[in-house]
Amino acid sequence: MKVKEIVKGLGIFERNKVSLEMKILGIAIYIQTSSVRRTAKILSEFHPVSKSAVHKWIKKFEEELPIVMERKPRKVIAIDETIVKANGQNYYVYAAIDVERNELILMRVYPSRNYLTTKLFISEALKYCENKPKFVIDKAPWLIKAPESLGLEYEHETFR
Repeated sequence: MKVKEIVKGLGIFERNKVSLEMKILGIAIYIQTSSVRRTAKILSEFHPVSKSAVHKWIKKFEEELPIVMERKPRKVIAIDETIVKANGQNYYVYAAIDVERNELILMRVYPSRNYLTTKLFISEALKYCENKPKFVIDKAPWLIKAPESLGLEYEHETFR
């Protein structure tokens, strides 16, 4: 399932003043920066957003899909990315979800989507694992090549 579809499926963002894509971008930026103020400032370059709005999005998101960025044993991690458009520019939001615990362990925004970006993301996700879990990915070439090059077990699942 694409990151955008996961968030949409949670049904947590009922008002449409700010697009779902902008909210996803905001959550990913917050996870990278750990700062509501900085996230609001970055997003305001695309669309006026307040700190309190960003804070509400994060709290609603965490109620449905906890953000647990701590090192622990993990069995299966689903990795996927989605394209988010802001001001005519494409951004790629990657997410890693511990399937067994239903926890988001990592979310990052990148300006491009390729093998090296994916390898970097998976390497960073592994920092939150005490072991080498199996990865669930779709059949995108960049998602296949990255775990292979890292010697990781993976399986394909078509996300819809």
